[in-house]
Amino acid sequence: MDYKLFPDLSPLAKDFEDFFETSLCGFVITDGEGKIVSVNRRTAEWLNSTPDQFLGKRFSDLLAVGGRIYFETHLWPLLRMQGYFDEVAVELANSGNGKMPIYINGYERKGDNNQPLFMRFTLFKASDRRLYEENLQIARQLAEAKLNIEQKNAQIREQFIAVLGHDLRNPLGGIMSAAQLLARTGVNEREERLVNIIQSGSKRMHEMINNIMDFARGRLGGGIPVNPVVVDLEKLLNQISDELKVVWPDRQIESNFEISEPIECDPARISQLISNLLANAITHGSTETPVFFKALVNETLWEISVTNNGNPIPKEAMAGVFHPFHREDAQSSQNGLGLGLYIASEIAKAHNGTLTVTSDDHQTCFTFRVPVAIQILPK
Repeated sequence: MDYKLFPDLSPLAKDFEDFFETSLCGFVITDGEGKIVSVNRRTAEWLNSTPDQFLGKRFSDLLAVGGRIYFETHLWPLLRMQGYFDEVAVELANSGNGKMPIYINGYERKGDNNQPLFMRFTLFKASDRRLYEENLQIARQLAEAKLNIEQKNAQIREQFIAVLGHDLRNPLGGIMSAAQLLARTGVNEREERLVNIIQSGSKRMHEMINNIMDFARGRLGGGIPVNPVVVDLEKLLNQISDELKVVWPDRQIESNFEISEPIECDPARISQLISNLLANAITHGSTETPVFFKALVNETLWEISVTNNGNPIPKEAMAGVFHPFHREDAQSSQNGLGLGLYIASEIAKAHNGTLTVTSDDHQTCFTFRVPVAIQILPK
């Protein structure tokens, strides 16, 4: 702009004119008919030309063929109808340096008679942004592909575990049956010790295989199957307690049951859950104090709790105590595969209940709670 022709132009206007010409964005101004009246130097540089070369042309003449057609058929009518458009991706015409991707905004100013006075277009160079978006898209596709592979691998692993657990049962059943037959045939003292070792090891393997099968069912989406029936809960809990006392004759289990009526549950699964909690309490609790075994049934809920004294569960382990393969002591062979508490929590969920734990310097307590109002459906 020739400032000599406009001596009264304010300093603010001169600053705006400087901004218009030196901005990192492109600016194009047209008259009400869409013919260019002003182009800043940035736009002209992108087109490898000078600003005066575009005066009198339409804005669409600055664009590549595809963008030119889109502007005339979509953007120009949109601009006339609503007065603006935002962030439209097009390309500048090939000026010898290739087609440059840009984003454009358009704005129409109207006069008092509602007729257009001029249009302003702002152009943003989009090369870096396009590259960034393409890289993001590629990264997303790679992440999704990796996730799909991991999911397929996980499913294959879990299916393998299920098949392996199923196929191990048959030979193990034969070993257990053979050990029982040997025990009945009248063996000597040395042979009896060997038979007891076989029976004890077989029973432990059988429990581990059952845990693997339950884990695989849960992870493959089937959940822990339950078959609810009406059960005398007190009788069931006494049976479980008596079995544990036989295995640990030196440990004391103090029971306190307040049960006034039968409840609906899967007795085999409840036995599995409670046996796990009692065995954990005996294994990890103080040998000098009893394990406290409580149960309560009332109009609103039934709950069972197992409490032991001794060292608390470490705070860093509390968050994962019900996760599969969790082991309180990685050096302890008594922890098995670390699936017990995970399967116990899944059994609780299958009964529409919850299994929670609290642990401090005085005691550790696992509580299984089921609202009576919730019906348990077979799975």
